Amino acid sequence: MKLKNNFFYALGGFVFGVLLTAAVCMCFFKTPNTVAVIGTETGMTTTSVTSVYSAEQTSETETLESVVSEESGVYSETPSVTEVFAELPSGTWDSTAVYNGGDTVSYQGRKYKAKWWTQGEKPGSSDVWEDLMIADGEPVQPADVNNTPIDASEPRDTELTDFKVVGYYPSWEPDKLHTVDFGVLTHVCYAFAIPTADGGLRDLENPDTAAELIHSAHENGAKVLLSIGGWSYNDTPLEGVFMEATADSEKIGKFAENIVAMCDKYGFDGVDMDWEHPRVDGTSAKQYEELMTVLSEKLHAEDKLLTAAVLSGMTADGNVYYDAAAHTNSVLNAVDFINIMAYDGGDGERHSQYEFAVNCGTYWKETRGLPQHKVVLGVPFYARPSWADYGTILAEVPDAWSRDSVSYNGMEVYYNGVDTIKKKTKYAKENLGGIMIWELSQDTSDTDKSLLKAIGDAAF
Repeated sequence: MKLKNNFFYALGGFVFGVLLTAAVCMCFFKTPNTVAVIGTETGMTTTSVTSVYSAEQTSETETLESVVSEESGVYSETPSVTEVFAELPSGTWDSTAVYNGGDTVSYQGRKYKAKWWTQGEKPGSSDVWEDLMIADGEPVQPADVNNTPIDASEPRDTELTDFKVVGYYPSWEPDKLHTVDFGVLTHVCYAFAIPTADGGLRDLENPDTAAELIHSAHENGAKVLLSIGGWSYNDTPLEGVFMEATADSEKIGKFAENIVAMCDKYGFDGVDMDWEHPRVDGTSAKQYEELMTVLSEKLHAEDKLLTAAVLSGMTADGNVYYDAAAHTNSVLNAVDFINIMAYDGGDGERHSQYEFAVNCGTYWKETRGLPQHKVVLGVPFYARPSWADYGTILAEVPDAWSRDSVSYNGMEVYYNGVDTIKKKTKYAKENLGGIMIWELSQDTSDTDKSLLKAIGDAAF
């Protein structure tokens, strides 16, 4: 009996000791049930490692000054989270971190957004990550291209330092040519000549319209360029066609010869390249650069112009587009000026706000170092998300000219009204080399409310 009593006394003491130890540990250490490391766009902070407790323990979410070893998964109290993540660039992807849908990270010079919960899956190699096409830090330079410094010297034609008003005219609108006031324009781009995979060009659409356009523009002192490409042909993107047409140096030479030949045949004053768009990854940037270098030599030898339609460079949120760097310094040196597609920043207000335009101009002029006379800012003559022409909207909503958004066909649509077009033109006049329009047939025939007239009023 005595032995039995001693056994129960010992057992009771052991249990009491265990319970007491557990209580002390819960008070002082509060061992977490779940630990999640969450990255944000603004970077990792001491709040990035959090401890989540069950309802039985606590309702609070507390910061732990502990870190997870990538190799062992063991927690330690030192060093602090702040000290560890200070060694990484802000917001850098971490293989031990848990990310939820909507979280953004930086990985190998670009930003990604998680579509759903993920841990340990590398951005760029897993479907869980959406490539935002946004550069992180300095513009990424493509491999195997000749990124020579920007040549900021005076252009070979000093007339190009004058303020430029560049308008695209679509070949598929032959009946609207008479509505265009060529007296406002300095350059017109006839869109488009369509490339073929073998390095040729399809027959020019509506060549009679092109001839009439050239005649009218020349009578008003404007030059006309043949625009090559565009986004798609018969709803099929042209990016793959451009890649095939420039697959090697022999094809590039043939492609360039065919472009110059069509330019000469119809009497164009130069070429506007609208490859949408060369990319930093792969061989795209190298092929584009070689094509533009060859074209520059051939066209400039005939005293003709070479321009390029380029990415906006910045997103509507002020981030740098990753692939903007595929327009390399060598390309920027080869062209007489660039036409910035500073629109399609998104549907709604993001489409083409004034601040978006300024960000785009700043990127190409200051971040990339282009001389002012080479930077031409694009503005839209259409709305999003409807894609309706400004002229069409104005016919339905008479006061649309005085605003940047209206209710049209049951939806709120966003565009640039007269005041915003004037404001952008004044900005370009003071800081850049010109203004570009996509596209001229989308304007209204009401001269008092015409966006082209508003540009002319602000520019000259």
